[in-house]
Amino acid sequence: MREFKNIGIVGFKDKSADLALALETICKWAKLHSQVTFSALDSLKELVKKPIRVVKESGLKRMDLLLAIGGDGTVLTAAHMALGHDIPILGVNAGRVGFLAESRVEGLEKTLDDLLAGDFSTRERMMIDANVYRGKKCIAKQTVLNEVHIRAHMPDRMVNVNVAYNGTCLTEYWADSILISTPTGSTAYNLAAGGPIIHPSTPAVVLTPVAPSSLSVRPLVLSLTDKKLQIVSAVERPLDLVFDGRITCELKVGESVTLSESKSVTTFIRMRHTGFVGALREKLGWTGKPRLA
Repeated sequence: MREFKNIGIVGFKDKSADLALALETICKWAKLHSQVTFSALDSLKELVKKPIRVVKESGLKRMDLLLAIGGDGTVLTAAHMALGHDIPILGVNAGRVGFLAESRVEGLEKTLDDLLAGDFSTRERMMIDANVYRGKKCIAKQTVLNEVHIRAHMPDRMVNVNVAYNGTCLTEYWADSILISTPTGSTAYNLAAGGPIIHPSTPAVVLTPVAPSSLSVRPLVLSLTDKKLQIVSAVERPLDLVFDGRITCELKVGESVTLSESKSVTTFIRMRHTGFVGALREKLGWTGKPRLA
């Protein structure tokens, strides 16, 4: 079983009310549990108090666990910090929807107690590798947890792309933009764009055209296990690739992007009283009770 002796804290100051409460809770808990050391990202230095230490991002990459206090964007930031370092992440919701959160700020003390007692499990989430090619040469690559967003490079333009699935032409899309989302990303922009929700354990991605020009075009769920998606502009115009809403790369004319299932995964801590189905009911406000036979 994993033991968390060194815990890193990731957050953004614009979440100051809930974040300040969370940091205060951690500070009080840490004083009573000296066997656990907490380190916060240096951008939070104005908010933290001893015994919480302040470290640079490189220091957080040596932690046993990352607490991401905020919304899903904060969890994504933590996931990219953890990439390649086998650091699990625990989301603490200080945002609005927070599909990736396992704890609320007001329940953080109990969550820390449960962590210390080993009352938790871990879940791995698939990621996508995106490789940009100029001819046969790979010139850029990114690994994403949520989605790759393909949009026009020029403002107020639509996207016109050709998509091939494992070497076979799939179709040509004409839309405001295109999303290729993991199960984790299916509850993010994909959900707002009308795409389906995919259970986190499903090894699949969803290709969702945003506001397509044809009514016959619908979101498409595909496996990337030992398969690839190849995407190239169908017209002589550059495109923008946006990775997890954080990093933008220009896809120039003649270049292509290939998407495949990554060997890297993001590991999340799951508290035993939580679950994806329950999160859907809570976050989406689903109502009604199941009928008994």
